[in-house]
Amino acid sequence: MTSTTKIPLPTDADIELEALKDSAATQRALDYYLKPAVSQLLTDHKLFHMRDGVSQEDAMVHASELLRCTLASAHGSVESLQGAQRDLVLSLMYFMEMTKMCVDKAIDTLRLPAR
Repeated sequence: MTSTTKIPLPTDADIELEALKDSAATQRALDYYLKPAVSQLLTDHKLFHMRDGVSQEDAMVHASELLRCTLASAHGSVESLQGAQRDLVLSLMYFMEMTKMCVDKAIDTLRLPAR
């Protein structure tokens, strides 16, 4: 008697994994986690960059202004929304307002004269 070896039929999962093998997204993920030099190059090409030497106060003032502009944009769009979308934008506006108050408080603390 001879034993027979069964060859498993390919499953959908195997086909999906094979398709991912040569995927550009897979290669980027592997490069990011396994090749620090490659991932460092990707983070060096930021669209915006804060120059060296910016004071903490200047950075906080700029952050406060960005939050103000974001709130104004959200406020302008919330009037055209209804239901869950409107509630979501309103809740985001609430979080942005709280964040702006924290930033403004930090700015005020930085500006207090030393005693």
